[in-house]
Amino acid sequence: MDDTDGAGGVPRFVGRRSVRAGEVAVGGDAPGSALAPGSRVVNRTTVNNVLPEVRWPLRVGAVPPLASSFQPRPSLRALVQAARADGQDVVLAQPAESGRVLVGEGGVGKSQLAASYYLASGADLAVWTTAKGGTGQLVADFAEAAARIRAPGADGEDDRADAQALLEWLQATDRSWLVVIDDVEDLDQIVDWWPRPNPRGWVLATTRQRKALAAGRARVDVDVFTEAEACAYLHQRAPDLRDHPGTCSDRPCPAASIASLLGRLPLALSHAAAYLDNNRDITPAAYALMLAEPGRMLAEVLPGDGADGYARAVHTTMLINLDAVQAQEAHPGLARAVLDTVARLDPNGSPATLWTDPKALAALTGPAPRWWQRLFDPRTSRDIPRAIPGLRGVHADQVRACLLLLVRYSLITHQPPGESGDLGLVRIHALTARAARDTTAEKQLHPLARRAANALLALWPDHGRDPALQQTLRANATALHETTTPALYHPNAHTVLFQAGTSLGQTGQVTAARDYYRTLTDTITHHLGPDDPGTLAARGNLARHRGEAGDVQGAVDEFAALLADRIRVLGPDHPGTLTTRHNLAMARGEAGDARVAADELAALLPDWIRVLGPDDPGTLAARGNLARHRGEAGDARVAADELTALLPDWIRVLGPDDPGTLAARGNLARWRGEAGDVQGAVDVLAALLADRIRVLGPDHPGTLSTRHNLAMARGEAGDAQVAVDELAALLADCVRVLGLDHPDTLIAGNNLARWRGEAGDVQGAVDELAALLIDRIRVLGPDHPGTLSTRHGLGTWRGRAGDVQGAVDELASLLADRIRVLGPDHPDTLTTRRGLGTWRGRAGDVQGAVDELAALLADCVRVLGPDHPDTLIAGNNLARWRGEAGDAGSAAEA
Repeated sequence: MDDTDGAGGVPRFVGRRSVRAGEVAVGGDAPGSALAPGSRVVNRTTVNNVLPEVRWPLRVGAVPPLASSFQPRPSLRALVQAARADGQDVVLAQPAESGRVLVGEGGVGKSQLAASYYLASGADLAVWTTAKGGTGQLVADFAEAAARIRAPGADGEDDRADAQALLEWLQATDRSWLVVIDDVEDLDQIVDWWPRPNPRGWVLATTRQRKALAAGRARVDVDVFTEAEACAYLHQRAPDLRDHPGTCSDRPCPAASIASLLGRLPLALSHAAAYLDNNRDITPAAYALMLAEPGRMLAEVLPGDGADGYARAVHTTMLINLDAVQAQEAHPGLARAVLDTVARLDPNGSPATLWTDPKALAALTGPAPRWWQRLFDPRTSRDIPRAIPGLRGVHADQVRACLLLLVRYSLITHQPPGESGDLGLVRIHALTARAARDTTAEKQLHPLARRAANALLALWPDHGRDPALQQTLRANATALHETTTPALYHPNAHTVLFQAGTSLGQTGQVTAARDYYRTLTDTITHHLGPDDPGTLAARGNLARHRGEAGDVQGAVDEFAALLADRIRVLGPDHPGTLTTRHNLAMARGEAGDARVAADELAALLPDWIRVLGPDDPGTLAARGNLARHRGEAGDARVAADELTALLPDWIRVLGPDDPGTLAARGNLARWRGEAGDVQGAVDVLAALLADRIRVLGPDHPGTLSTRHNLAMARGEAGDAQVAVDELAALLADCVRVLGLDHPDTLIAGNNLARWRGEAGDVQGAVDELAALLIDRIRVLGPDHPGTLSTRHGLGTWRGRAGDVQGAVDELASLLADRIRVLGPDHPDTLTTRRGLGTWRGRAGDVQGAVDELAALLADCVRVLGPDHPDTLIAGNNLARWRGEAGDAGSAAEA
């Protein structure tokens, strides 16, 4: 085959899978793991072709619902309107008046006022986001908005780049828009993400920060309710208030007394109103007495002057309402336990399914291991902490009733699925959450943290599916970590810490995943020491994501150092040591040395069999990856034969429908195709697809992977248009199921572009690659292997489009960079040399082609061996150009 097409074979879907907490493990089916040499990421044109048309008006973000009896606060609206009339954005802030020191999380109603503007907005686009804890959620929401409006430059590859594309669209568009940024902790931190002025749109932000604002932004101080607003709110929420004379213009009105005692703080008033509405036999006067005599509770909770008056008011009203809920709950302590758990999660929203999903609920409510379980199965039982008294043994109906009570008493809010991006969310005000955390018994913190983490894990989708849920779970894992440290590190580093980082990688954020694992490695080392299994596992994941972020040699070095420590700490036969040996071999293969990878895997396999047995799933996976690297080293027939022998063992050990068995069938199809039996590969993949759909369903990533490989095999079998049609349909499903930035989505779009070129649209291939190269340099950097692969493809397709000298120039420049980055003997470097020699000949420099290809052939024999397919291709190309040069005898010898 002639490499001037710049096209690869069936892409590599074999990758690493996890077999223990946070550990990078061996073998398995990891669809879309690493891009094959020469592969390309989908560009914005391909993505936009499968996105649905934008339906205006469009709403993005999870906005909190308006409270019952929401007060419109006309005096504040007048200030907002005046600022808008001057063309200014608006920042809703808390005043810092003389004599008042605000400590805590607000509660004056800034977010409610902002939500009222969002919900009433008639703008074409309205975005609700938050900047609490940094810019992560803001960037994610901006990226989602960019994708949904199909903003130019938003290709789904990088959230920050897509968010910038939204900012550019907002500045230039003629459509109306509103962006609400809630709970900004640091105005300086979001300066680069503040939309630039456009008369068609405006920004509304909320903050507790007091500092000077940039030009074009007006501050509107949001203080507590006025007396009239407070009384109106209480009367509307609790219409049966007794003892009031029908007006609150005079001081004796009980509503006014309650409002005064609570400082007219909207959050505290919401608690009071909910209590009075649900306890109508309690008079306002009696409730005022409860507020006036809170010392018994607050003295225990808030000794001294540790909190301001607003925080004390919320503590008091929360405890009063919690007492009322507990008096009605079906299971003693349930309401306290639920509130404590919600308070440790993300106040912007934790998944409602945490309390309805059977596995998640079991993680929260299940019993602790018995003493004999801890004795005979300590490894499993240590991940199940002792039970939380209020949650132990409760049923789903009891939990549902408890949540309703907490909502009725305004301690939490609940949005069912469909109202917040199809995610049901449980929210708690940050000040209420603080009050709950401050009153949690210390001895409950550890089991609460560990069980909540287990429940989050139970909800986590696999393979990066459902990006919105993944983002919500990551935010909740982060909040749980921040509010419970060091509980998640004792007795060991909890698996949720690893899942949060792996989730970043699975949703395409490989650089963020790499950085996350670097930080996690340092943190676990701090808590548990450098030789703790969690530290070693984090280092393994750091190595993996260094490779996926493009630093393949760094991954090799990281794994090599880790292996030395594994042997020292665990010994040579520990499963963790064997796993690291496997992953080091795999990393060497990814770095281009397939023969060394095969040799190391061949040396590993007897040890694996000796330690774990021939039927261990890890043994089977190692056999599969040994076969793969023998194929990568040039012997596709041996790879196909070894995988043919392996498949019956998979079926015997794990059954015909096990995911590992299905993955083995897919890998066998690949190497049959590589060995020349392309139609055989098509037949195997077609049968496999039917079984994938039956066993896993049509939307499982494994099913999508098989559809992808089947389309690729059909293209290799000669039907480029069928490949185009099937990949186009697949890409639409990947966008729908996995999201725009999932690796499988990007690979599907990449290969759709390739087969469109093969089907005759050569110039389209050039245009798409040129646009893609800009994005790859911006996202991955100029030296990333993916960027270099795109440059190789661009040079090749330019030559095929008729720009022969352009192909020569591009490949000559690329060759220098590949030698510098990958080394002179890397297979990708040799591929570029082969392409450069061929295009030099086509450009008229026949002798230059002969010289280049002759030197290449010698290096291919030395590096790859005389029988490697790439060596044979180099020999064929050399013979061709020697013939063109008039040396028929040498051409025949070659």
